[in-house]
Amino acid sequence: MTGNELFQKLSIRDYSGSDADNYAQLLSTLFFHLSANNEIKQFYELLEIADSRGKLISINDSTNIKDEYFYSDLILK
Repeated sequence: MTGNELFQKLSIRDYSGSDADNYAQLLSTLFFHLSANNEIKQFYELLEIADSRGKLISINDSTNIKDEYFYSDLILK
């Protein structure tokens, strides 16, 4: 799957508060932040890498809530 296809699949929320729902919310938030910073191509590539390795995208310091996130803030877990 391409990064865009993965994003479309994984960003669907069900508002249950489950791990999958929280991940969908995170991906949607990151998508909007990275789109504004012209970093969406890197985001899609990272989604592909995460999928191939069986990992999830996360924020490097999840305790530090920011007004804006950049590609450099992302890690794979």
